[in-house]
Amino acid sequence: MNRVKLMALTAIVLLFSASSFYGYYRDLGVVRYVSGTTKAINWASSELEMEVLKFDRALNALAANIVTSEAVQLRYEILLSRLNTLLHGEANRPTREQPGVEATLQQLYQQLLALEDVIYQLKPADITATKALHPTVEAMHQQVRTINVDSFSGDNVWQQLDVLQDIRLRSSLYLAGLLLSGALMLLLLIRENRRNRHLAYHDGLTGLPNRVYFYQLIKQALQEAERLRQPLAIHMVDLDSFKTINDSLGHEVGDRLLQIIASRLKQAAGRQAHVARLAGDEFVIIQRPAGQHEACALAKQLSQAISQEVWLSSGCIVPQACVGTSLYPSQASSSTLLLRYADMALYHAKQSANQQLQLYQEGMNEQRLRRQQLSLALQQALEHDELQLYYQPIFNLSSQNIESFEALLRWHSAEHGWVAPPEIISIAEQYGLAAQLNEWVLSQACQQVQHWHHQGHSSLKININISPNIFMAGKLAATLKQVLLKTEVNAAALVLEITEDTSVWDTAASVDTLTELRALGIEIALDDFGTGYSSFSHLRSLPFNKLKLDKSFVADMVSDPRALSLVKTMLALANSLEMTVTAEGIELPEQCRLLAGLGCTLGQGYLLAKPMPAAQVEKRLVINKSGASSLAPEV
Repeated sequence: MNRVKLMALTAIVLLFSASSFYGYYRDLGVVRYVSGTTKAINWASSELEMEVLKFDRALNALAANIVTSEAVQLRYEILLSRLNTLLHGEANRPTREQPGVEATLQQLYQQLLALEDVIYQLKPADITATKALHPTVEAMHQQVRTINVDSFSGDNVWQQLDVLQDIRLRSSLYLAGLLLSGALMLLLLIRENRRNRHLAYHDGLTGLPNRVYFYQLIKQALQEAERLRQPLAIHMVDLDSFKTINDSLGHEVGDRLLQIIASRLKQAAGRQAHVARLAGDEFVIIQRPAGQHEACALAKQLSQAISQEVWLSSGCIVPQACVGTSLYPSQASSSTLLLRYADMALYHAKQSANQQLQLYQEGMNEQRLRRQQLSLALQQALEHDELQLYYQPIFNLSSQNIESFEALLRWHSAEHGWVAPPEIISIAEQYGLAAQLNEWVLSQACQQVQHWHHQGHSSLKININISPNIFMAGKLAATLKQVLLKTEVNAAALVLEITEDTSVWDTAASVDTLTELRALGIEIALDDFGTGYSSFSHLRSLPFNKLKLDKSFVADMVSDPRALSLVKTMLALANSLEMTVTAEGIELPEQCRLLAGLGCTLGQGYLLAKPMPAAQVEKRLVINKSGASSLAPEV
């Protein structure tokens, strides 16, 4: 009898084990299939959309006479090849099996073939012919974008999850009659399935809904908003300089920062909004009901919530973010357009020097096109040395002599005219030209000051503004060493101007970089002092030896006693720290007189001298060397 029981128990254990392994491997296979299919569809649809955008960009560049006809033909052939691969490649079968995708791909392929003769007849600067293609290309982009969005609509994912449900039911049948051990294993299997379901719809790092789940949420939100006749808003959020944080502080710090930002966004959004993480440092919020007033209010709350201090093991970080907003139904009625418009608004906010929140407006697409064209033109300007440096004198207010010149970037594009320096820097940082631009400015400025030294003005210094991009990347010291070696300039002739916002991200790394620069003999000036975050903390912890008093204080010191008191306090503080002060934005004689009387050492502004090309600097230096008063206002 015992032997029969043992055999029965053994049979039960074997049956239990076999059913458990069977259920486990089936579940594992389905999860792999779901993951692989989703990734394949994601990659294929994203690559196709990217090729359409590149083809469109090439057409715009050809119309602007920036690229050759061969470049457009190459982009056309690549796009045609991509469509052919999607239509016939075995690896792209999951993409074709999406509802309506294969028919759309066939239609796109035939449309491209119909354009072949036109494409191969296009000539540079042929704006009319290129413009005639824009409706067709825009329609193709709409179709490709539809594929990209519908790939995450969730229909196929639900079918695959139905397979998981079927496996669970089969496993339940296999485990039926296994008493306590079978019931326990069934409970574990259900829990594992729920975990897999959660992972399929949520971001593993932040716990927020992921891209797949988000497209289901926005579809449901639009359907409900239409049924109830309520407005809603879409907010796209993107962190500033997140890649730099990852590169300089490490991915662990970056991951922790994303978790904190996700928590803050969820708390700020409240119960009436859904927060999702699309990718990297990009988040999206669905707010409903929300008109323009409510949307703008929430966008402001989101920005304020993000910009609070974050204390990490590497130091204190004050993150900043841009928010782009679009509205339903006043601006768009489909998820595709809402997301596109929010993305355009976000792009506009990221390019603006003083605007982090942006509601979508008509014409933003033209602004993006202009920036794309400017990026190509800037690349050519750097390659052909078409940029210029202007120089604004910095005077000793006591001796009235010129102590230094601040190098200021200027660019006159043959196509776009004068381009403002902030826009040049913004474009350079966005399109990966920042390092090349910084090196060009450093090299040109050092060559110029070396030329002045050879002419007998050996005491002159050159002030150079440092881009946050090169500073935060940790390459500034190495780049300067190479430039100094190449130009043979004495390091003591250089004054690097660094804004407070540059070093606020990572105080420890900032100290190391600035200390290394000071060891070379280079002077460091804290630019726009008094306008950044935690000014006094920076003065205490960072090795600056000069301050540049922001022009906003100088402008009000004559008419506002409180502004005058602030200037006195800042000068006294700098004097106690043995730091030289330069007052910016001197435009009135009374400002100059007051600053000199208060003991301010250096001054700069349009009253004293405007920025000028190198040729005019030569004349100014001759006057300065002759002993004439250099501090006389320009006529």
